[in-house]
Amino acid sequence: MAKISYDGQSFSLDGRRLWLVSGAMHYPRIPRGLWRDRIRAAKQAGLNCIETYGFWNAHEKKTGQFDFTDNLDVRHFVELIADEGMYCIVRPGPYVCAEWDNGGLPVWLHRVKPDRRSGPMRLREGNGPFLSAASRYLSEFIGQLKDLQITSPVGKGKPPLTPTTNAPGRAAGGFVGQGGGPIVMVQVENEWFCQNPEQESLYHQQLIRLLREAGVDVPLNVCNQLWQEVDGTIHSWNASDNLTTNLRQLTAVQPGAPRLVSEYWTGWFDQWGTEHADKVGAHKHFARMVGILAAGAQYNLYMFHGGTNFGFTGGRTVGGPDSFMTTSYDYDAPLLEAGGRGEKYDATKRVSTFASQFGTLLAHLEPARQPAVVDPDQADRPLSVVHLVGSRGGVVFVLKSPKDRTRHTTLLLPNGLSLPVPLGDEPTTWLPLDARLSNGVTLDYSNLSPLAFVDDRLLVVVGPAGSEGVLSIDGLHVDVKVPGGKTPAVEQIDQMTLLVLNSAMADASYATLDGWVVGCDGLDTENQPRPRKGWPTQFRIALDGTVMKVKTQVTRKPTAPKFGSWSVADTHPYLDGSTASYKPIKGPMSFEKLGNDEGYGWVHLELPKASGATPKVLSPGSGDRLHVYRDGKFDQLLGHSIGGNRMAPASLRVGGKMTLLIDNLGRFNYGQRVGEQKGLLAPFYAVKPVKLPAPKRTGQPSPDPFTLRGYVQHQRHGDVRAAEGLSWTVKPAKRKPMILELDGLPVNAVLKVNGQPVDIWHHHDSAGFQRFLLDPADDGPFTGGQNAVELALFEPLPTGVDVLKTVALYQTTSDLTAKAKWSFSPWRLPDAEEFTDASFTAKNKPSDQPTWYRTTFSVASTRCPLFAFPKGMSKGQLFLNGRNLGRYFIQTRQKKTVPPQTHYYLPEPWLNVEGDNELLFFDEHGFPPTQAKLVYNEHGPYQS
Repeated sequence: MAKISYDGQSFSLDGRRLWLVSGAMHYPRIPRGLWRDRIRAAKQAGLNCIETYGFWNAHEKKTGQFDFTDNLDVRHFVELIADEGMYCIVRPGPYVCAEWDNGGLPVWLHRVKPDRRSGPMRLREGNGPFLSAASRYLSEFIGQLKDLQITSPVGKGKPPLTPTTNAPGRAAGGFVGQGGGPIVMVQVENEWFCQNPEQESLYHQQLIRLLREAGVDVPLNVCNQLWQEVDGTIHSWNASDNLTTNLRQLTAVQPGAPRLVSEYWTGWFDQWGTEHADKVGAHKHFARMVGILAAGAQYNLYMFHGGTNFGFTGGRTVGGPDSFMTTSYDYDAPLLEAGGRGEKYDATKRVSTFASQFGTLLAHLEPARQPAVVDPDQADRPLSVVHLVGSRGGVVFVLKSPKDRTRHTTLLLPNGLSLPVPLGDEPTTWLPLDARLSNGVTLDYSNLSPLAFVDDRLLVVVGPAGSEGVLSIDGLHVDVKVPGGKTPAVEQIDQMTLLVLNSAMADASYATLDGWVVGCDGLDTENQPRPRKGWPTQFRIALDGTVMKVKTQVTRKPTAPKFGSWSVADTHPYLDGSTASYKPIKGPMSFEKLGNDEGYGWVHLELPKASGATPKVLSPGSGDRLHVYRDGKFDQLLGHSIGGNRMAPASLRVGGKMTLLIDNLGRFNYGQRVGEQKGLLAPFYAVKPVKLPAPKRTGQPSPDPFTLRGYVQHQRHGDVRAAEGLSWTVKPAKRKPMILELDGLPVNAVLKVNGQPVDIWHHHDSAGFQRFLLDPADDGPFTGGQNAVELALFEPLPTGVDVLKTVALYQTTSDLTAKAKWSFSPWRLPDAEEFTDASFTAKNKPSDQPTWYRTTFSVASTRCPLFAFPKGMSKGQLFLNGRNLGRYFIQTRQKKTVPPQTHYYLPEPWLNVEGDNELLFFDEHGFPPTQAKLVYNEHGPYQS
């Protein structure tokens, strides 16, 4: 049983300082059969810790029914982390964001009955129904892991978890079997970007109580950017840039806790309809990681490996009405979706190997001694030099600005020695001063960056090719030349071996069981160096300096398999309403109320035949994509996603037999609208625009949004400032509902009706577009008479904003579906007998109806990642051997290309090497698979 504590420098484990070098990967986004491979890739990249979320809505899909099997076996995932000699950080939620559907919150929360004392369910606050449900989940989730904490005793008959092998490349300071398991920290909630002191006790402290009662006794952290003080936790930071500045401020705020970047964003997620997010290149990534270390901070890379949004797990985020996650969660992370390693992985490996191998040095640096420096977060600046010192020596970080082309500088050391420093093309370098190495040897100074100190015998340093290296070890001056080309330099210094590498060699090198290897692309499952493209010779350096050359050759990529014959299943029984799976419903209902918690759903209506002029139509709140069919034939695509229409055009006629295929593209995972509902939320209303006059504008204090919610994103309790109100007087015609639409209003506001707050408009987190139904028949304050409708703004409108271009009002004239007979059917896979043989040629045209396509293929091996390329198809769902791989979106019905994802990963553990593999496509518009194919490629889903 171990004891873990912390202070302003670092964590301590049984008195030994611990420096965490962590990377995030999410077990449900990685096939179980690849967990060990991905964990080993992290270890080979120098990490000594893995961080993961817990996904409530994956583990408890139905109330009270928990699933911790197969891809959800979080216990096994953590045991593998321990088995590979690494630590673990767990972030169980209950809310996690993660670009995951509903931020990880189960949608059945909408079906929980109100509590007498606390009222209806309110998410992410101290609300009785929510805390009761969260308590059950946290108890079950932590119950899977509580004996895997570093502080847990071994227990009766339970041996300590210990790495099963002398894991090559095991990051220094990794888990070696102390206590019950590798978990060293647990996070409370996630990104609670709000300041409401009342909720600190009502919500956060209650979550802490629930976690402690469930058995958590390791340190707890929060990552809310200091919005909300949470006593008893470590504050951490989430960001991609300006980290050196923010982390120094974090030190000032909490001097008694280590500085942690709980999410350093290595890349960014992708959304349908945008270009691939590759805004953090390897060069910038390298510099930012070093900048974190220069602030005396530990990091967690979010993401180290993103994985895949299998099934319907991808969420929706803020920033626009079409911000839905792609199936790939590649994240432009160091380890790519299919396990490929590129330049960003190499950059990660170089910095992280240093950070973990020299973790003892970094963990003893004194955070209070932060010298004044040139701000390294300035984009255009001279060199910034940061010198940190501690009880085991110091480190000098030399940081270049992005535009700086300095290739050489000179440091004046405290003892008066001038140290020439070669920088070359690197954005930064780190240089030790009086650094005590683990075997008692002191590295007095070095103008080359130390990379690793293996087994207290092999010191690895790196610098620009061709530069002159200068080191002093225990007072012994050493001059070395950094080699060019691909042959490393090896020097013997007493009983120690010095290995000198240039940058390219460092990127192509790894620690092994008995030393170091240069010219490889990682280690295979047998811990043997793999060949690397462009490196025909591997140099294997033993601890005693012996060098062995090994000729290697990269295996050629295999020929991709071909599809076999095709069969097809149509959806006519759903389109014409004849299938027996339709069951009557009372009217428009959300998917949540129908128990249709993910994916598609079918709604069938039978109405009197439409007649007369076709009105404009709205169904407020409905989405994301409503495929409308009349008498079995396609009519319109409604909704606010790509290819849909927010307002149905005049050609839509509501009447006769109508079928809706409703597509849930993912719920908000972030922002004020987490917890949104999907499906058909309201009737189809005939509407006519109401011409609004210029609003009455009144100067007034900003409103108090906490009268509506305990959590209001980016708002501080009591933060009253000069603002204004925009108000109109409206009267509904014949007591019929009205619809208020906000589109691009650039200021946050509280919507008030007759002086009573009814809802919140958050211009960024509302995706820039939202409709509010004002119905006199509801219990709310809107009446059939004169109503004061006000937008109480949080600040004055910016100059030049035309309010009437951002606010619209519609009067409903009739409920076009009032006389309809409604029925609903879940969406499902067809049975085998529903498929019929099909042959396709290049002349096959789209059927304009949702269609299933089935084929088979065979593979001889799974050594290279395989992708499906649904070229020429539209949008739909992809299944491999019965597993839902996720959504695909290639082009709209109008054949407009939808970037960025083109290829879809077929994970190796889910492929059959012996026997056929079945691939199913559900194409929403019936685009045939005449151009679809399979492609081998390890470097990701973004190909032409």
